[in-house]
Amino acid sequence: MRWLAIDHGTKKIGLAFSDELEILASPFEVWPQEGESTLDRLVRLCREEGVQALAMGLPRHKDGAESVTAPAARALGEALAIRTGLPLRFVNEHLSSAEAERLLRERGVKPQKRKAMLDAAAAAVILSELLEDRRAKGVPVALLS
Repeated sequence: MRWLAIDHGTKKIGLAFSDELEILASPFEVWPQEGESTLDRLVRLCREEGVQALAMGLPRHKDGAESVTAPAARALGEALAIRTGLPLRFVNEHLSSAEAERLLRERGVKPQKRKAMLDAAAAAVILSELLEDRRAKGVPVALLS
């Protein structure tokens, strides 16, 4: 199943895709958060890329409580799911940006490029966690023929 993961922010959103076998989560792009026009772009992207499911990062605190930005992430995810008809999963994104920063640093990405890529890398971290959880639960992968 091809997933689109979104790391929602008040100014930017990070995007990542999985492959259809749910093995890899790859950073895609970082877009400015521009409300309705961003939603329209996401709907087009889902269609163009053959997305079959959505993963929306849900900002939470260490104690598990949702952050003040969680309602905006929920709203975007639900609006996108309604507009595309795709299933939606919310994924705890606590520390995803820190993990993405660590991974980019380990790969030798220079600081300026790291900053530009961070939100897309965080979306890939969110998606990786979802894919690992699905594998751990033995969820069968829907192969496309």
